[in-house]
Amino acid sequence: MRALITTANLIVGNSGATTLAGSSIGLSSDEDRKRFKQLRDESDLIIIGGNTARREPYKRTPIPLYILTHTKVRLQPKNQLAKQFSLPPAQLFKEISENFPPTDSSSAIKVLVEAGPVLLQYLIDQGLIDHLHLTTNLLKDGENRISVNKLVANFKLVGQEIIEENKFERYTKI
Repeated sequence: MRALITTANLIVGNSGATTLAGSSIGLSSDEDRKRFKQLRDESDLIIIGGNTARREPYKRTPIPLYILTHTKVRLQPKNQLAKQFSLPPAQLFKEISENFPPTDSSSAIKVLVEAGPVLLQYLIDQGLIDHLHLTTNLLKDGENRISVNKLVANFKLVGQEIIEENKFERYTKI
């Protein structure tokens, strides 16, 4: 059994919107995408939920993609690195810890959670997220608003910077 280091990444609009025209892509910027890619480069696998798999472009990923969903329909059939699971989240994390192919058996597995706000909040409430990267687009807004204060309530702010229209915040679990 290997340790997991779980990092979540989320972008929101200036009032907590998680989508613009039905997707988070509309809220993103070049700098946000650059940081998003860097997080992926530092991770061993990505976890998303079924709604994210249906709404966002995950046809190709540079690392394995684990989809946590209740549906039986294969959500990313073209992504050869995608696996679909219908498990409680804590059980999926245990499965990863016990069975994820080792890149280095002594190192922790770096999990990047790119789930939407409902699954992300559930994972946070269950204590399964160690680090949170939150980007706020200060100029754009959209729909599907969340309470950012509730999202970060169990975290400590460890870094913040504003670049152009984005505020980038890094949190660690308290």
